[in-house]
Amino acid sequence: MESHTNGIPDNVPLRSAPSYIEPYASSGSESDVEDVSELPDAISSVNVTQVVDDVLSKHITMLKLDEDNLVTKNTSSDSVQAQDDGPVVASTRIYDLPFTWRSALSKVYVWYASFGSNMWKPRFLCYIEGGKVDGMSISCFGSHDTSPPRGTMWKTVPHRLFFGRSSTPCWGTGGVAFLNPETNYNDESYVCMYKITLEQFNDVLFQENRLVKDNSEDGKLESPSSPLIGLSEIESVSSNKALHLEPIKDSWYSNVLHLGEEDGLPILTMTCPSTAVAQHKSGELPLAPPSETYSATLIKGLVEGKQLDANEAANYISSAAARSL
Repeated sequence: MESHTNGIPDNVPLRSAPSYIEPYASSGSESDVEDVSELPDAISSVNVTQVVDDVLSKHITMLKLDEDNLVTKNTSSDSVQAQDDGPVVASTRIYDLPFTWRSALSKVYVWYASFGSNMWKPRFLCYIEGGKVDGMSISCFGSHDTSPPRGTMWKTVPHRLFFGRSSTPCWGTGGVAFLNPETNYNDESYVCMYKITLEQFNDVLFQENRLVKDNSEDGKLESPSSPLIGLSEIESVSSNKALHLEPIKDSWYSNVLHLGEEDGLPILTMTCPSTAVAQHKSGELPLAPPSETYSATLIKGLVEGKQLDANEAANYISSAAARSL
């Protein structure tokens, strides 16, 4: 696959002065957290409107805004070199979402690469449309934009699939999927890629890390008022290959990886930081095989995506679960 330049302009300011965002306890994500009643008060570190109006409106063509028909295809992985997790910051003000950044990022497309339960499209659509599928105990809130992905494709990437932690509220007892951020060309993991907007990617990131809450008082959803991944973060992760999101540093899926490009668009996924991998290796954090229902969801994704048959998919998962890091 040919390499592409992303056309991101020079001197695009990164957000600064990170503030910690504490996750909510109830969500349809893979993650698990202790119960918390509310997020901390806002410390807004960026004028999102200014970023959007002064920067994004001028450079929205940095990524290819593809209006073509949906295409499903297969391709082999590109070679990428992972580097150390880099810093990123974001505002933490939580209340009804402003629409300026959403309007802008709804015009920018990325590929979201899923390697766990989201490989099965009906499960991934829970993060877009809301709801849950068989095996899930908790429903997802869905994204602000419920439009389906504009494209779907599969590839393999040189990152190790493993299963860590010991239980989640959504899937029960058993580990959930992570990709080792470190590139290893002896490893090959399947990813199902969905072409979605950068706005939707942020909504998936919010839900995966339990940053969305149903406000029972007025029935409205609360989530971060600024994106965790904007244009400047796209530039940074494209250069560094990994971006550890400091405001949610303790969340399970706080590390955004850049896995290459497809059709001029960045391929992004979310996994654990390298520090968590080291903790899994040392035994400080558990490695655990996935539950039967969680495994079945991954198998459905691989089989319905025509990557493996049922036996091959089951062996792929059990092999990943049995190997030490």
